[in-house]
Amino acid sequence: MSANEAPPRDCGRSLPHLLRPGLRIVFVGYNPAIYSAEAGHYYARPGNVFWRQLSASGLAGRAVGPTDDALLPDAAGIGFTDLCCRPTIRASELTLPEVIAGARRLHAELLHHQPAVAVFSGRGIYQLFGRHALGLASRDLAARAYGAQPERLGSTVPWVVPSSSGLASKWHGERLELLCRLAREIRADISPPAG
Repeated sequence: MSANEAPPRDCGRSLPHLLRPGLRIVFVGYNPAIYSAEAGHYYARPGNVFWRQLSASGLAGRAVGPTDDALLPDAAGIGFTDLCCRPTIRASELTLPEVIAGARRLHAELLHHQPAVAVFSGRGIYQLFGRHALGLASRDLAARAYGAQPERLGSTVPWVVPSSSGLASKWHGERLELLCRLAREIRADISPPAG
């Protein structure tokens, strides 16, 4: 294994983890939907607002869709991964041992690859990750606001946004606002100094 390769994962028939050193952002989902795994692309279900909001936020620099997922690490410094690898219809089908193992694997991958920002697509995902990978108490995570979190994963800043799933549609406006805020913050961090 070379220095830039992550430890191997046994994810079966799932989506590839599009995660490598040098990424600006990596989006972390709960686990692939069966629909997305069969399509071979992240957030592939048409009712999911992920790609429309990523395009509208300006983070990708152009309009993008599911078939762009494997291009975005090179084209825009954006990667994709999941807390758990196994595709399911609903995340509630995952077992606690899968969630614990997934949180620990994800933590190791984020520490290894060090994206600038890890965007957790759902508060529940970060709560599980925080409990099982970082040892944080549930009560400390329960009242957390969306946006940047106080922990650091090496140099990676964890961010939490509402899920893009159709089941979370009442939070989609807030999700887009948070992605636009993240885009502004990233642009400010990479802008040359004035003067």
